[in-house]
Amino acid sequence: QASLSQVVGLRRPAVRIAVASWQMGNCNNSDAPAGNGVPQHQVKLAISPIGVKIPSIPEAYHTSIVVDDKEYCFTSHGVLCNQNCKSHARFQNGPAKVIHMGMSHISGEEMLAGLKRHFAPGTYDLLRKNCNSFVDCALFYLLRRRLDGQYRILEQMLECIDDTIGFVRILSMGEYMPNPKANDFNVGKILARIEAASSSSVGLADTQDGRKGKEGPGGARKDALGAAWVKHLAAQIATIPL
Repeated sequence: QASLSQVVGLRRPAVRIAVASWQMGNCNNSDAPAGNGVPQHQVKLAISPIGVKIPSIPEAYHTSIVVDDKEYCFTSHGVLCNQNCKSHARFQNGPAKVIHMGMSHISGEEMLAGLKRHFAPGTYDLLRKNCNSFVDCALFYLLRRRLDGQYRILEQMLECIDDTIGFVRILSMGEYMPNPKANDFNVGKILARIEAASSSSVGLADTQDGRKGKEGPGGARKDALGAAWVKHLAAQIATIPL
């Protein structure tokens, strides 16, 4: 497996705090956190780019959710709880960015209790069910927000390719193998369950069912991926938290 020093050749900027200005995936036209009560739990998003940036190619990212200074990250061992963004320690100057997402009345422990059965140990898949998948669901559970698509575009592109011709598996020389325990995983279905449990609404299931044809990127993006870039990604697989 490639070491971090071999893969990451550029220094990343120091941690900076920013206020998020984007919002995706709202349901019922409501920006408020789900449930009742006064929001008192601070929610942040920790982000670390993986590897060296290649011009004109989307970057891979490792993300985790931070609630009241406790980090939650999905790995092959399930959802782990850490202090001080520990899952980003393997990346140079990680996390490169910590974004304040908002305040929620739901605690980190309550969020974990609600989501951990969907992110069980042994179900991690590099492309189909990874750290970003969990963060996407956690943000929705806590704030009715979605993870910005730029942080998941790489795995969406590669998943589309690998589903058709096994491109990633071939060029990674077996480094990436799909996890059959992730076959039934679907972010859209989990979001629909969260919404149904909190508001008895089925609107989300009709409009955001997470099917590949809707979430995946266009054909032009897929065609732009070359073998050299996929090999570069395969060399980075060892640095992605499993």
